[in-house]
Amino acid sequence: MKQTLHPKVQQQLGISLLALRLSIALVFIMWALDKVLVPEHAMKVFSGFYGLDISSGFSVALGLAQLVFIGVFLAGLWKNLTYLAILVLHSGSTFSSFAKYLDPFNNLLFFAAWPMLAACFALYLLREHDIYVLRKQPQAVSI
Repeated sequence: MKQTLHPKVQQQLGISLLALRLSIALVFIMWALDKVLVPEHAMKVFSGFYGLDISSGFSVALGLAQLVFIGVFLAGLWKNLTYLAILVLHSGSTFSSFAKYLDPFNNLLFFAAWPMLAACFALYLLREHDIYVLRKQPQAVSI
């Protein structure tokens, strides 16, 4: 038996998920712009956190590709794929910083990754209810 959400609840949930998507996209946009505009910083991040040596050209190309991907995510398109990719990417970022959590008071800002990871997880789990996306009409979602 399928049950439809009350329209007010559906609207509130949709607005909440839109807010999550916009705020998550903002963080990813800043990370992408860092790769494009300050590739030397991105090179240090990749070396220090992921053990990868990348060139500044690769950093710029990666940042530009990331901006395109974020645009698709921001539009709410291909949610099964894009929302999962965001969750996986942010999980990698969060867990690669594990050593920083062992010295918490010198690395307090790293703890902001955890609520964002929870937001990515919630957005992925509730993706079918994220109705304010680029398409003609929001669709009613049955539960």
